[in-house]
Amino acid sequence: MILDSTGTALVIVYLCSLLAIGWFARRASAESSLKDYYLAGGSLGVMSLFFTLYATQYSGNSFFALPGKAYRDGIMAGAFILGVMSIVLIYLLYAPKLHRIARQEQFISVGDYILWRYQSNALLYTVNAVFVVVLVTFILGNLKAIGLLLSTGSGGLLSFAQAIILVCIIMAVYETLGGMRGVIWTDMIQGLMLMGGSLIVFFLLLGRTDTGLMNHPELLLTETARFFSQPAPTHQFISLVLLIALGAAVYPQAIQRIYAARSETTLRRSYTLMFFMPLLTTLPLFLIGISGAEWFSDLNRAESEQIVVIAISDLLTDGSSLSWLLALYMGAAIAAIMSTIDSGLLTLGSIVNKDVIARRYPEIPQPRLHQIGRRLTWMMMAAMAAMAILLPNTIWSLLVLKLELVIQVFPAVVLGLRMPQLRTEAILGGLLTGCAVAVALRAWPQLSPLTDIHSGIWALTINLLTLALLQYLYNKRTRKPARR
Repeated sequence: MILDSTGTALVIVYLCSLLAIGWFARRASAESSLKDYYLAGGSLGVMSLFFTLYATQYSGNSFFALPGKAYRDGIMAGAFILGVMSIVLIYLLYAPKLHRIARQEQFISVGDYILWRYQSNALLYTVNAVFVVVLVTFILGNLKAIGLLLSTGSGGLLSFAQAIILVCIIMAVYETLGGMRGVIWTDMIQGLMLMGGSLIVFFLLLGRTDTGLMNHPELLLTETARFFSQPAPTHQFISLVLLIALGAAVYPQAIQRIYAARSETTLRRSYTLMFFMPLLTTLPLFLIGISGAEWFSDLNRAESEQIVVIAISDLLTDGSSLSWLLALYMGAAIAAIMSTIDSGLLTLGSIVNKDVIARRYPEIPQPRLHQIGRRLTWMMMAAMAAMAILLPNTIWSLLVLKLELVIQVFPAVVLGLRMPQLRTEAILGGLLTGCAVAVALRAWPQLSPLTDIHSGIWALTINLLTLALLQYLYNKRTRKPARR
């Protein structure tokens, strides 16, 4: 699949426009402070918050990992759709209250909330360690996705490594210039491209083919009923829904967007819009992936993650003048991936800058920390590019790995907010135990009591049991009457 000259020109224009947006975002900056750089001054309205949430949530995982999973495992990948819709319900459980506290206490990083709630450096560093690992895998998965996309779309003109380096330079420039404001402005464009691209590709493939489950709803319903008639797949499906809903709801970049919202009303309205977006984005890509197993039956695991690209390429071989479709898909996919990477990178920078540097050296003035944040962007982007080029993991494996770890932070963020009686020691003990179990089950899956349940869910269960036990022991000790 190779872009023609028109398609190539459109992609180049789009990438250059991001640099211009970064420049305008810098001019709109009100001050040289961490709040302005990492939270856009805390002034996001409904549409800007919606589009940055939307563009960040739907990423390379949507365009590559999800269709690839649907190609390989069929109905099982549908758990991604239900999981993403359920994320909004978790947001509504804790986001409004967290927003009120964040405005009062002037939070910037996720660590600010952890330290305010628990008054524990040990818990702060543990949570941040988990978030750093999660953000690194998050960024790596999407860099791999964009490397595959551009190297394939350019017909080999750009190698996998060159594509990653090019995109990293562009993102580093506009993020350095505009901070979160630059990220959000680009997210609004990227969100529109993502939504339009996925829908147009779906309907054109639907109209040009007469095979595959996407063209025969009755067969899809039959296959779904057969799938859920078996206990093992059903358990795995529910496990994946929970993993996505509970894990993705506490992504650190999503929490920072709670801080950046203008008001609680803004949050609720944006989340209401977000609830329906899987039906317009992930569902079409899921149907393409599951139908692709019938269209192209001999793809290996790596090739399956490019099933949408392969389907478009096959559509163009019949002589149809649809080269613009390829450019549209390329633009939409690039937009989705870049919006995810830049958000993750910005949050990673805030952890290092606010929770490490600023906390260790409180005498450093805000303008100086602002400059440090810009330099961190370039340093971390270079490191991420090198790791994405060298590490061999598939996109889906990186997606599952980060969810299995980040879900262990759920009790600290959500339960700790809703249940003020929870002790710091109980939260920390549960988090450490959960992470240890998640890593152990990832390394030795045969240790899992039921392989149908994701290791992250087992680990969260142990996390919660440990938390409950430690909390019980503390309560029992404090209630014990004094000896006479």
